[in-house]
Amino acid sequence: MRYRLLIFCLLTGSLCSCVDPFPRTGGSSGGGSTGDGRGNYPNGDDTYGQPTSTGPSQSAEKGVRVDDIQLTRDYTILYLTYTDTNKPQFDQNRRQIPTGVMAFQPQGRLVAANGARIFKFVKADNIPIEPKRQSTYGGQSYSFTVYFERLDKGLENFDLFECNDYDHLICWNIYNLYVRNPASPVVNQPLPPAPTPTNPSRLPGETPIPAPAPKPVESPAVQTVMISGVVSNSLTNKPITATIDYQLSNKSTPVDSVQSFASDGSYRMQLLRNQVYTYVASAKGYLPASGTIDLMKASNNQKITRNIQLKPLAVGTKITLQNIYFAMSKSDLLPASFAELDRLVTLMNDNPQARIRLEGHTDIIGDKEANLQLSRDRVLACQRYLVGKRIDVDRIETVGYGDTRPILTKGTDEERKVNRRVEFVILSL
Repeated sequence: MRYRLLIFCLLTGSLCSCVDPFPRTGGSSGGGSTGDGRGNYPNGDDTYGQPTSTGPSQSAEKGVRVDDIQLTRDYTILYLTYTDTNKPQFDQNRRQIPTGVMAFQPQGRLVAANGARIFKFVKADNIPIEPKRQSTYGGQSYSFTVYFERLDKGLENFDLFECNDYDHLICWNIYNLYVRNPASPVVNQPLPPAPTPTNPSRLPGETPIPAPAPKPVESPAVQTVMISGVVSNSLTNKPITATIDYQLSNKSTPVDSVQSFASDGSYRMQLLRNQVYTYVASAKGYLPASGTIDLMKASNNQKITRNIQLKPLAVGTKITLQNIYFAMSKSDLLPASFAELDRLVTLMNDNPQARIRLEGHTDIIGDKEANLQLSRDRVLACQRYLVGKRIDVDRIETVGYGDTRPILTKGTDEERKVNRRVEFVILSL
């Protein structure tokens, strides 16, 4: 008898995720359903009655179906169905017995904008939250609803990351999800002036009454928020001159950049309200720092202070890359890894003499030789990505340690996930 633990969780800092082709079967348009959390939302449903998906999603676990995706002002809501694909099992009295269990891990996340934006799990209906679990029976289907933080306006493509054990047990991850979620306009454009009506009753030769001159249309005022702060050394608090690149969270290229003053480390940037931005602050000799500036609820001309601290680089410093994702038991990098690796690219460009060593690690479970080879392949995949961004391959050493250098040797799968990691060590500056 084969038991499955069907659990969703975030792959933060792991060396694995999972992916197999899973064609989406199509979703509800949202019409006509009430009483179960679908269709009628007191907060307003932005996609109600609209198609929610285009193209196939991909799931790591057969039997998982995405029925629908809806947005409200507060939530991103996924309607999922799981079918236990085991053959029905019966006891000696012909009563059906469980063939699996299911639960939802509250660490589950939605990941969008190539890893730049992460949206947390909020709640779930019709499925227990771990450590509680529900038995499943072969051949039977179970529908449930999962609520996450609402996607930023303009983010329409995203992934659901979930896993119980990243390298050796069955995982579910669902990629290439889509929901209609257009970006908000920056300002409200005025309506064009109505055309001057003609007077068909006027007699031939009659002098027309001059129409009043149209009022000039004023350009709409751009509504902005002022972001200011100080960039400083995290150890000494001394000011740093740094470059701060910022972009809309649903875009892949920077909008602009600002420089902090060397004298006091201060910077200022004026951003459009009703938007969400991500930024990366970088300076020669320091690790880049990144963050998010959410202006969706900011008021016009509001002033916000955002101080930034950068950690100085030193030979021998070891840093764990926190958001690196791979296909299940493979070395294929997933797009959600790109934002973290791009920050490493920024570090290498800001410090052109720097040389690093990428180190790969797996958990202590499984075949040692297979773990060793997997860790080697995965750091080589990271190296290829950096080289593709014009970083000289001679500046990047790689080594895979497999399961020989665990952080934890005991504990649960969730506690031991820290063992599955990619790190880099600064060799020279």
